[in-house]
Amino acid sequence: MKQDISLKEKIIYGTKENPITGLHFDTGEGTSYPEYFFVERHWHHYLEILYITRGSFSFEINLQNHTLNEGDICILNPGDLHQIKGNSSDTKHDVVLFDPCILEFSYGDEFQEKCIAPIVNQIALLPSIYRSGTDSHKHLLPKVEELMKITLEGDERWYIRSKLLIMEIIMDIYDSGLMLPAENSRSYGDINKIQHYKTVVSYMEAHYNSQISLQDIADTIPCNSQYLCRFFKDIAGVSPIQYLVNYRINKACDMLLNTQKTVLEIALDCGFENVSYFIRKFKEIKKCTPRMYRLSNKSV
Repeated sequence: MKQDISLKEKIIYGTKENPITGLHFDTGEGTSYPEYFFVERHWHHYLEILYITRGSFSFEINLQNHTLNEGDICILNPGDLHQIKGNSSDTKHDVVLFDPCILEFSYGDEFQEKCIAPIVNQIALLPSIYRSGTDSHKHLLPKVEELMKITLEGDERWYIRSKLLIMEIIMDIYDSGLMLPAENSRSYGDINKIQHYKTVVSYMEAHYNSQISLQDIADTIPCNSQYLCRFFKDIAGVSPIQYLVNYRINKACDMLLNTQKTVLEIALDCGFENVSYFIRKFKEIKKCTPRMYRLSNKSV
């Protein structure tokens, strides 16, 4: 199972003309996720609506852990740091993603001023979890099911119908009094910690092909290297240097499969000063040499 270590998603969803994307995920034998569904911790500027249709999932949202079961709905606000893991090999869920800017009106009516503008400007946030059986879930479920169906089937008028349903969903949440001011929804400590994490990882991913030290990484916050290692490992489970090595190795894997560069050239392009060290780390992480990885994966 391929696990993308990139923190910020690099996929552009939707099109300029129809900027809403619907995704359906199955797990199990014969799918892209034969063991279980897993998406590494990341964030994006899209608003994301998820609907669990089978099984259960462990969600980490802004460093808080949740379990979602069949029938539950999850809404991720732009910028939410999140990670998703299926709890078995037999799960299904649907996803709709879109930039909330597509909902804006040029005319500042009540709906624009009270519902849409606060979300676009991240002044207000939508609650993340809507559990099956609750009043809020009962109101949202028919609209969410219809949204997933329309978006995934993609008939002639799917885009405008999806957009109208999204606005209805947001209006229902607003009318229920569930929309929260952003400053009241997270503690300052959590906001600060999440922002530091994003800053550190964005720096490492942008400079992975250069020689960077632990203190270089710490200076992005800024903090001392001891604090950096402690706070980063508390979130990621690995040190910042190990994260950087993992990221470099994943970049090397892409180059091994998609370029004709030599192992030495790839090692240098991925920020490794020494090819022997690169090969040793590659074997530790991928359980084979770079050469064997290239041969075995290109023969598939």
